[in-house]
Amino acid sequence: MYFDSHAHLNLATFDKELSQIISQLKEEKIYLVNAGTCYLTSEKAIELAKIEENFWSAVGLHPAHTFKNLVDKEEIDSQDNFSLPESFDDKFIGLLKNDKVVAIGETGLDYSYLKNFSDEEKEKLQEKQREEFQKQIKASQESGLPLIIHSREVYTECLLILEKLFFKGTGVFHFFSGTIKEAKEILKRGFYLGFSGIITYDNERAKNLEEVIKETPLEKILIETDCPYAAPKPYRGQKNYPFYVQEVARKIAQIKNQSLEKIEYQTFNNALNFFKIKM
Repeated sequence: MYFDSHAHLNLATFDKELSQIISQLKEEKIYLVNAGTCYLTSEKAIELAKIEENFWSAVGLHPAHTFKNLVDKEEIDSQDNFSLPESFDDKFIGLLKNDKVVAIGETGLDYSYLKNFSDEEKEKLQEKQREEFQKQIKASQESGLPLIIHSREVYTECLLILEKLFFKGTGVFHFFSGTIKEAKEILKRGFYLGFSGIITYDNERAKNLEEVIKETPLEKILIETDCPYAAPKPYRGQKNYPFYVQEVARKIAQIKNQSLEKIEYQTFNNALNFFKIKM
């Protein structure tokens, strides 16, 4: 059994093939958490979790939804009840009451979306991201739910904000792509690292992540697909699916010189422990 700790079957791109995907996931005994990116996708993640016993959900506001920008068609099929920017307000908090919600996220900081704005606008939009991140940290503190953190090249700033708010809970830095130094700082504070299909690529970043994985205790590793994005080899460039989480596990087994069975078992149990799921 495998556990995809970060999937997005709650996005519109999967709607037409969802029943087929679910059947295959059951057959292959793959469990997963669908992460919210906005209110609509958080709500949809919960709806899926209610009807599928091997699904759980996370409620969160992605940093890309904190300002007015172009919405990815893969996420939202209809604009009828959707507008940007969003704020992590009472309607999000209300979703946390569902018993299939096991985390808050994805949330965090990502300034890569702000390249075409003026310096003055960038400063305002960065502050907005920080405000929304802090709201979700506080929601985690109040609810006891772990955080799923999205951080693109701002790991240190994310950690500083968590420290500023005296965060004592659990979190995972999903889709980790940082340095060994950043990984050690994250692990030192008790957080998990989530590894995706990018570790299977033939490039410099993947080589650097091999060193990170070697240094990361197995009990602090979660595996993920982040589907539909970043499909692992041999599916790179294609649409990503939760079944491909096995390729991530296979690569970690190779890097750590461990059996695939051990990686499968340990990462599955890591996910159960992290999300506090009882089976």
